[in-house]
Amino acid sequence: MHSIVAALARNLLYNVEDRIEETVARSKRNAIFVGIAGLLLLTAYVLAVTALCVTLGNSYGTVPALLGLAGSVATVALVLIAILVYLNKREAELRRRRRQQMRARRELAALAAGTAARQPLATAALGLALALFLRPRTRRRRRDD
Repeated sequence: MHSIVAALARNLLYNVEDRIEETVARSKRNAIFVGIAGLLLLTAYVLAVTALCVTLGNSYGTVPALLGLAGSVATVALVLIAILVYLNKREAELRRRRRQQMRARRELAALAAGTAARQPLATAALGLALALFLRPRTRRRRRDD
């Protein structure tokens, strides 16, 4: 006879395996549908660019239309690259600041631990004073009698 712990562990393992199988199946299905949708969107994009080229070609001529379209697409791509570079720099700066803050917190915690080890009574008194000073305030309503 198996123990209840073994039965619970086996049940948990089977539930985890079922969830993994469901997740893998759902991911495969989603990948297939996203792939098909992406292919259709790419086809629609190519057809839209072709239609734009034909329309501009009728108005301005073939070569100027293609050069104008290529220039506008290149300009949009450069703007997107500039935005990406800006976002990456901003994110790197935020990461650097967080690292500095964490380093300062670690140093402060090490300093506090060192002080607590050298003067445990003073540390306990300071902690008690801070706890009393920072305690949550109760709200009392005045009754108008």
